Amino acid sequence: MARKKKKAVKKSVASKKRVVKKKVAKKKVAKKKPAAKAGVAKKKAAAKKKAAAAKKKVAAAKRKAAAAKKKEAAIKKKAAAQRSAAAKKAMKDKVSAVAADLKAAREELKTAAKREAALIKMTSNKDAAVARFVEKWTIQQLSKLEKSLKPKKKRRAKRKKA
Repeated sequence: MARKKKKAVKKSVASKKRVVKKKVAKKKVAKKKPAAKAGVAKKKAAAKKKAAAAKKKVAAAKRKAAAAKKKEAAIKKKAAAQRSAAAKKAMKDKVSAVAADLKAAREELKTAAKREAALIKMTSNKDAAVARFVEKWTIQQLSKLEKSLKPKKKRRAKRKKA
């Protein structure tokens, strides 16, 4: 087992040396840029900046459009809520008007029922009064008739003495 560990250590050291050599080589290449390449690099950097600025402008325009859509949706929602509230109010007004009409009709029905009961009572009282009157009147008429049939007593006139 000890031998395996030594081999693993040797490989890692060798790989580290390769990595260090690659880094040194990259640094040397970067330092040896000619002046012509530097101008091209500046142009590329400027183009990148312009592209980044354009991307920012596009992103800002998208955000602005999204905000406008959101604002428009909010306005539509508010208008819909107002229409809904107006419709609810109109419906409530109609219901309250019908309820008021219904209440008035109930009151009218109550008074009509009372009037009908009073008329029925009055009619029965009238019939009773008419019956009493007719009975009384009939008795009176019969007594008059009998009185007229009886022989009349003659009254003698008193003479005055002179």
